Amino acid sequence: MRSFLPLITFLAVLQAVSAAAQTTLDDLRGSDDPGGAQESADPSDQAAQAADRNPTQANVFSLRSTLNSATAETGSSGLGTNGRATPVRPFADRIAAVDRAVPLSDSGIDDSVFGGDTTFDAAQGIRLGSFTLTPQLTVSTGWTDNRSQAADGTSGKFYRISPDVSLTSNWSRHQLDTSLRGSFTGYPGDTDDNEANVFAAANLRLDISEATQVTTSISYTLSQEDDGSAESASGTDYDHELSGSLSGTRAVGIVAATASLGVDRNFYTSESGSESGRNNTLYSASLRLDGNTGSVFSPFVEGALLLRRYDDTCSDALCEKRNANGYQVMGGVTIASGPKLTGELGAGWRIEDIEDERLENLSGLIADASLVWSPSRLTTVTAGLGTSFEATDIDGASGSIIYSGDLRLAHAFSDRLVGETGVGYSYRTYEGVSIEERTLTGFGGLTFAVTKNIAVTADYTHRRFDSSQQGNDYSENAVEAGFRLRH
Repeated sequence: MRSFLPLITFLAVLQAVSAAAQTTLDDLRGSDDPGGAQESADPSDQAAQAADRNPTQANVFSLRSTLNSATAETGSSGLGTNGRATPVRPFADRIAAVDRAVPLSDSGIDDSVFGGDTTFDAAQGIRLGSFTLTPQLTVSTGWTDNRSQAADGTSGKFYRISPDVSLTSNWSRHQLDTSLRGSFTGYPGDTDDNEANVFAAANLRLDISEATQVTTSISYTLSQEDDGSAESASGTDYDHELSGSLSGTRAVGIVAATASLGVDRNFYTSESGSESGRNNTLYSASLRLDGNTGSVFSPFVEGALLLRRYDDTCSDALCEKRNANGYQVMGGVTIASGPKLTGELGAGWRIEDIEDERLENLSGLIADASLVWSPSRLTTVTAGLGTSFEATDIDGASGSIIYSGDLRLAHAFSDRLVGETGVGYSYRTYEGVSIEERTLTGFGGLTFAVTKNIAVTADYTHRRFDSSQQGNDYSENAVEAGFRLRH
């Protein structure tokens, strides 16, 4: 028990500081009223005042009912880069991640936070017993000045088909969310440039008691290597990632402890079906302690043990033995300032000690953040930071570290018309070899709900890829328009 006294004392001090910060924040909120009057404590009066201030949001649907934890985007992938040709994730995915950031606390994400989508045609779903099935299909066509996303790419037309189906439970306790989404991009006249992506996930949360939760999740992702990436030289075209985790959270006083076990399996294939030397499985066991204070700012610390095992047994002396053991430590703060600002910020260090002494250890700073800022009922801003440690079979390289970040803004001009814009950046550096890759992505788009089931979309995307390897740089500009069907 004595070993926990410093931690408990530290969290108690932070709780007092957070309470003082909350009082100051409440005072500042109260001063926003030029007349100095406080809002009525009556919920109906507050709802009426909110409706008067935001008359165009009279038909807003509850955001919480549309959140699907199976699609939550933790951290950031730099708007779909990280060396793989993947589409930009929907705006609501990060809101779902922030909503479940602290399992036993109220994150502040509610119906006053704009979810980044048109509400006139908000999905109602199909009731299937105690579940709700929500299907959606988006079909679009467009033009790009770089169809293969390569240094020698040519311009041309393309079409994209993107189905999206989610299934969510309607239980009074517990929660099961499943999601299946994908996209196929075709380039008429050149099937070699066609792209396919698949994402399937399921997340089950069991509310054992008011102080205890158990969560299990599984996901599968299929993506393709970016032609400019150093990894594409190995001849592998498709990256398959299968992940599973089991965690339990228990609140004890001012501390909430979360223990987790995770498995991440990556294997790579080409059209010929050949395997890659990168095929590996990462096992992890972690413990996280959160300050369960209920204040605006709550600290957390997290530690994890890591084991990475490659499929190749490496039987000869010339082969590089890439199996690694390692650890990760991180600390940070969660923010729950009501519906205005919610999220999590963290930083730390990670190291993977590789078995082969000829290879340097793969180690570096880690940064992770997911934030949702709601300046008004019509506008939401999200931001994210992410760090990814990736395996490689490049001779002399221990692996790569990818740092990614993005900033996105969505605004509702009305319940029918929504605009969105965003910018993302990722930086990839290899340990042991002099290879660096940078990707900048920017986009903007509009969605207009024509009927309760049909909306039209229009988007523009710019991507710029810079590599230290000569001849791999490229840029792309693409415009597309289409329609979205959903129930």
